[in-house]
This record gives sequence, C-alpha cells and structure tokens, in this order.
Amino acid sequence: MKIAIIGSGAMGCLFGGKLASVADVCLYDVYKPHVDAINEHGLIMSQGGTDNVVKVRATSDPNEIGPVDVALFFTKYIYMDSAAQDAQKCIGPDTIVLSLQNGLGCPELLSKYYSKDQICYGLTGYTSEIRGLGHIEMTTTENVETWFWPLNDTVTDKQRELEKLMNEAGITLTITSSVKKTIWRKLAVNCNFNPLAGITGINTGDAFYNPATHEIIRNVCFEIADVAQAKGIDLTREETLEYVHEIADSCYEHVASMGADVKAKRKTEIMVLNEAVAAEGKKLNVPTPTVEMLARLIRAIEFQYDKQ
Repeated sequence: MKIAIIGSGAMGCLFGGKLASVADVCLYDVYKPHVDAINEHGLIMSQGGTDNVVKVRATSDPNEIGPVDVALFFTKYIYMDSAAQDAQKCIGPDTIVLSLQNGLGCPELLSKYYSKDQICYGLTGYTSEIRGLGHIEMTTTENVETWFWPLNDTVTDKQRELEKLMNEAGITLTITSSVKKTIWRKLAVNCNFNPLAGITGINTGDAFYNPATHEIIRNVCFEIADVAQAKGIDLTREETLEYVHEIADSCYEHVASMGADVKAKRKTEIMVLNEAVAAEGKKLNVPTPTVEMLARLIRAIEFQYDKQ
C-alpha cells in the first residue's frame, strides 16, 4: 500500500516512520531543510533515551509523491487549504483521504477538493515533538489508540486493509462510528493543554496537577461536555475530566505544540480548538466562558508578536 503523509512535522513523522515498516511511505512537507535532513540521514525517532533511524522517502515537491492509496493529513489547519490543493497531485478518485488532525473543521475543508466518499476523519492519542531537523521524540509513554470513520458512514474493504496495516505497524487503530464522541473528548485535551502551553509553557502533567491550572482544566472539560451533550453526543462532564486526567498521566512531560508555536511567534490552531468549541456553544446557547477566555489570551499573545 502506498501512503503519503501530508504535513510531516512531529505527528506526521511519527505515523510515517511507523508505517514505513509495512508500507511504501512518502513524507511530504513544505519545509525543505527538514525534508533534506530526512533524505540525507534518515528520520530519527527518539523515545525514552533510545534513537531509532528510519529510512523513508521525503519530498517538498508534491509532483514527486506519485499516486497513492492513502493520503494521511497531519497539516496544521492554517495550512490545510494549500496542503489539500498540493495533495491533488497524488490523490486519485480511489485514494483514502484521512484526517487525524486536532480540532474541528478539517473534513469539511477537505470536502471542498475531494469526494465525501473517499474522506475519513478521526484522531489519535499519540503525542510527539520536533527535536531538530529530521528528528522527532515520541512523548506518549503508554499504549494509546487511534480511531477513524468514513464521512459517508460506509466502511470499505480498502479502509479495512488500512486498519490492518496500521495495526501491523504498531499503531492500535479502530474504525468506529463512535469517533464523534472520541473527537469531543480529545477536544477537551487540546482546548486545555495547547493554550495553557502557549500561555505558560507548562507541560501536560504539571498543568493537570497544579491547583491553579487544574481548576481551569476542570471548567473547560465541563463546558466542552455541555456543548457535546447539546449536540446529541453522550459525553458526561465526569468522563471528560477523567479522560484528560488519563492523557496527562500518559504523557506527563509533553509540552503541547501551541507552546512551540507561540515561542516561534507562529499562528496557532486556536481557531479549530477553543474558538470552534465556543462557536458551537453559541449556536446551541451553551455558555463556554473558560474556553473563550483561553482563546482570547492566545489571540492577545499573537497580537503582540510583532511588538516583542
């Protein structure tokens, strides 16, 4: 099976590196120095003090990818429109177009360019960080899961083949219709740890156990669960908070990617996280004051980039 990873940063490289053992993988990313480092030295995948070098093809030219069976998107949302257009060079009518990105809105954006019959959406519990050019560190310390579901609600044999392949690569993946609930649980993770990392630089474990930030996390979890329930998704406040607790324990030292974005003065993905949840809340008359407060603080920091 030929697989293109569209957006080969920390998460794209994690999946691409794992899948390279069982599939013909090409990593696509517009940052050429990163791509050149992978092609010259291999992809360095670190975990727990051990480095593993994976030989995998990488390119910053979409014309070099070639036709693929699966296009797996890990591009940040702010670059998604251009990435979706670039990927048209390698995506055919029978290609599985799979988004495992954070937040809300990616499947809808992909629908502008591809048939709903080929789009799948989901999420993963893995975490990863860039350590240098061509070098990532996998920061999840426990076995986690990945899920997806087809946008047209019809599972194909090819999707089942991908499910089997991912599991062979050591990625515990399940095709499940309950993915909407799982996405909203993961939103509680990202709407907490990402903006908190951007604002304070704090890691996930400390954020959860610090009394000051724990109160923020609790409120965000409850607000997200309330919006999910208003949307007809069976997600309680208690299980949302417990899920965030589990994630904090599984990757205690991980600093969410918004921390690196703010440090580098890059635009964040706050629009598909806290702002998207707040927008859903407004539609349904569900208040989300803490979710919105974190979004405003991140926007305030972004506003100051040019003045720092």
